[in-house]
This record gives sequence, structure tokens and C-alpha cells, in this order.
Amino acid sequence: MKHKVSTLFYIITLMVIAMGVASCSDPRTYDQYKSVSLQGWSRKDTLTFDVPRQWEGSYQLDLCLRAAQTYPYRNISMIIERKVIFYRQRKKREKTYNDTVNCEIINDKGILVGQKGITSTEIRQAITSFHLNRNDSMQVKIHHIMSRESLPGISDIGVRLLKK
Repeated sequence: MKHKVSTLFYIITLMVIAMGVASCSDPRTYDQYKSVSLQGWSRKDTLTFDVPRQWEGSYQLDLCLRAAQTYPYRNISMIIERKVIFYRQRKKREKTYNDTVNCEIINDKGILVGQKGITSTEIRQAITSFHLNRNDSMQVKIHHIMSRESLPGISDIGVRLLKK
């Protein structure tokens, strides 16, 4: 009986260690989506993501979006404003960067690109790579710059921050 208990203990210990090692390999430090209106994503609707303080290192910022076949164009153009907030000598300072991103939604064959879901597809696109110092945080704002005021077919917009 004692041998069975110790074997069970070793198996559980190995499983906990394996799960711990697997969970530490994920480079994501921030991953969040925000929903947009079902009637369509309006040009004046700016989505804001507040990224908490990070450790020092190199990072990659990705744009993530979920789109349906009802999207009327092949691409979407957006402006992504990234404001890095840092404290130096007890003073809050900010530096703003603007990126214009053109993301393909529907390919030449009329099929949604990205990872297929049940009713929509998830598209990820790298925006930029940069360095952050310890305790730097960010605010990311996204809005579309398409000619149409309201874009149907876009359900969620997200931001993902990966530590390299």
C-alpha cells in the first residue's frame, strides 16, 4: 500500500512540474480583445487598450481582429497610436508613435484569411518591435481610416504584446 501511495505522489509531482514548465514558455504579456458594434465599426469609434507596466526587454506588438464574410472590402486600413508611458526622475513622460496598418481580410479567391472559426476568422498581424524599460506601460488606440463610415463584418479588435 505504501508503494502505491509513493508512486501516485511521484506521478502527481511530475505532472505539476510538466504543467509549470509548459506554462512558462508563453511569450504573451498582454492579450486583449474589444468588441465593436454589430451594426458596424464606426470611424469615430476609437478602441483604447491600457497595457500595464512591463519588465525590461524587447517586445513585439501584434494587431488581432476577427472578421466575417460580410466584410465589404478585401483589406482594412487602420491607424494605431502607441503611447509609451515611463517615469524618469519621478516625472511622468510619454512618447507617442503612430503606425498605419493595412491588413488583408479576404484573399484573391474571396476567402477569409487567418485562422478559421465557426462564424468568423481571426487575423493576426505584427505591427512593430520595440524595447521597453522596466515599469514602462503603454496605451494603444486603434481606429479605421476606410472611406466607408461604418464597417460591417468586423466583430472584435485586439492587441497582443509578446516578449522576445
